[in-house]
Amino acid sequence: MMQKVFSKAVMMGVAMVLASPLQADLLLSHAWLRAVPPVSPSMAGYVTVTNEGDARAVITGAHTGIAGHTMLHDMTLQEDGTRRMRHLGQVEVPAGESVSFAPGALHLMLMHLSRVPTEGETVEVCLELADEEPVCGDFPVSRTSPYDS
Repeated sequence: MMQKVFSKAVMMGVAMVLASPLQADLLLSHAWLRAVPPVSPSMAGYVTVTNEGDARAVITGAHTGIAGHTMLHDMTLQEDGTRRMRHLGQVEVPAGESVSFAPGALHLMLMHLSRVPTEGETVEVCLELADEEPVCGDFPVSRTSPYDS
């Protein structure tokens, strides 16, 4: 009898673990916004997104209080040597991996700025996720990456 009760308890525990959804656990690091002239209508943002969870995360956009619109962009090198920005609908961050938004590559574009933050300020930016709550972080404003040594 005791063995049956133990067996049922183990099976219920296994079922609960299997039924619980896998979660992404995102950590934002090395976040910053490139300082721009006070008349600029847009600015770029950079961050490293690390997924410490057990499921992939899908970033579908971003938002901040200083921009009317924020987009995910990538830079691609053209055959003539120029670079072209293109809008991305989403960016996937696999479980256990990191994705870097960096100058000249994947980045955030903050557009239709309601005000232009100055160098030294910090702005909260939130990354929107497909199946989870947004993840927010503080992005210091700097002319160059504050993380380069």
